[in-house]
Amino acid sequence: FDMGGVLLAYEPWAFVQREIADPEDARKIFDACFGGPEWQALDAGAISEEEALASMKEKVEPELRGKLARLFETWPDCMSPISGMEELVRTLQEKGIRCLVLSNASVRFPALVERFSVLRRIDERFVSAFYKLVKPTRAIYERFLAEYSLKAEECVFFDDLQANVDGAAACGIQAHRFCGVEDAVRFLNSVGVSV
Repeated sequence: FDMGGVLLAYEPWAFVQREIADPEDARKIFDACFGGPEWQALDAGAISEEEALASMKEKVEPELRGKLARLFETWPDCMSPISGMEELVRTLQEKGIRCLVLSNASVRFPALVERFSVLRRIDERFVSAFYKLVKPTRAIYERFLAEYSLKAEECVFFDDLQANVDGAAACGIQAHRFCGVEDAVRFLNSVGVSV
């Protein structure tokens, strides 16, 4: 399973709007924090959080930098459990099916594990920043399969982004774009995983 958009809802724009009353300021901070290359570089393990924040701050007026820094520090607040996913993972595990996470995420991922029980339920977690590889590059799927001694054709992968689904499928993984728990269950049943 991917994390953001599959196991956990990831809603950074709604989060920024909740925290920043002025719509123009909210847009500037969102674009600087979540919309720029720094966010992807964090997922790739290419820069430190300190480097990312310094670069983000340069993109907004001095009076917005404190707010940007506060939102950067508290961004896990933009995530929340997707209803039914922990139950689906539990059901699969009870049937003896191995569940893993494959996520583009920063080195702050362990804090999310502490916060969300669905992530604690899954012991095997492949996080992009720690391997300096990101979806949808072929290298991340190949490394993931090798890391956990998996056969691509025996795996089912859910991601909310079509590019990541396509990347996994190109490696022989049965991949499906996540559109909710009921759709995931239908897909699992269609590939012979009875849920």
